Amino acid sequence: MRNTFNVFASVFMIIFTASACSSGKKEDTSDENKDQTEVIRKHRDDGTLSSVSQVDEKGYAHGIKVNYYEDGKTVHSKVSYQHGRKHGPAIWYFRSGQIYEQTSFHFGRRDGVTKRYYEDGTLMEEITYEQGEEQPGKMVYDRDGTLITE
Repeated sequence: MRNTFNVFASVFMIIFTASACSSGKKEDTSDENKDQTEVIRKHRDDGTLSSVSQVDEKGYAHGIKVNYYEDGKTVHSKVSYQHGRKHGPAIWYFRSGQIYEQTSFHFGRRDGVTKRYYEDGTLMEEITYEQGEEQPGKMVYDRDGTLITE
């Protein structure tokens, strides 16, 4: 699963090199083929990039949505969508670029192992979800990587 996230992160780091987050007012659309997805770039009032997303013909997020911190350059999150619902891998980042959380969604619900990290990259916790419900066996680690609870 970690390899899937690494491949996912690498591919989208190449595709999306800008950054930002939150809402914005300006919208640019690339309308290449209405039968597939189009790319929408949202900008904040100050012109910084807020997000880049793919949408389907009905305007629902479909594909990868990349949100950026306020600087418009630093990636905040990369989340997969299928017709408006979170579906597939999702990654959130610290401002430093280090991964904060890796998880996966299945039609809008967390499904599989969610990993959260300290800013130095040390694993903080692992939580397993099935159909959106947290399962027993949550593992929490201290900043040195020592298992605290199972």
